[in-house]
Order: sequence, then C-alpha cells, then structure tokens
Amino acid sequence: MKIRNLVASTSFLLISVVTAPSASAHAALESTVPAKGAIVSKTTSQVSMLFGEDILVIKGKNPNSISVTDSKGKKVSIGVAVVSGTKISNALRAPLSTGKYTVKYRVVSADGHVVSGSYTFSVK
Repeated sequence: MKIRNLVASTSFLLISVVTAPSASAHAALESTVPAKGAIVSKTTSQVSMLFGEDILVIKGKNPNSISVTDSKGKKVSIGVAVVSGTKISNALRAPLSTGKYTVKYRVVSADGHVVSGSYTFSVK
C-alpha cells in the first residue's frame, strides 16, 4: 500500500510540474513617450520607454539601444540610450520636422533576455 501511495504521489507531482504554466519574467514594454501611434503637435526632445522590469546595465557597457528615424530613414536620435531602472530614454535632434518617425529599441532585461521591437509616432 505504501508503494502504491508513493507512486500516486510522485505521478501527481510530476504531472503538476510538467503542466504548470511557466512564469515569464521578461521585460515587457508598458508605455512610451511619445505614445505608440501618437500624433503630436509639439516636437519632443527625447523618446522614453517604461518596461515591466529593470533593464540590465553592465558597468562600462550598454547593451541597450534606441534608434529613431524619420520617414526617409535619416537617424534623428543622438547620443546613447540612458537607462534608469525600468526606464530607457534617448535624446533627439530638435526640433523634429513634420512627418512620421519610427522608434526601434533593443533592451536586455534584468534576467538576461533580449526584448526588441518598434513603433511609430508622428509630428504634425
């Protein structure tokens, strides 16, 4: 009887572990300034993004980046991305001309996973 209970308990535990949903701790993009798809009437001097967990900073190296380009593909972001906890930002050449801008980002979350993507905003 003890062996049968042990086998049943072990089987239940194994099934629970195998079928349990895995926790995802990657940094998910939560908000942006300017907002995704926004049409802003006033030019901005930087873009910033807020993630759901800290962004990795390695002393002396920055594996994170933001690149902002205009509709012709000309880069308008300047300098390097600045990270502070869950926020990353990058300065822009000001003032921005009227048009559509594409923001491409790549960040390394604190758990070491790379998160990348892009979004657009427009200046009218």
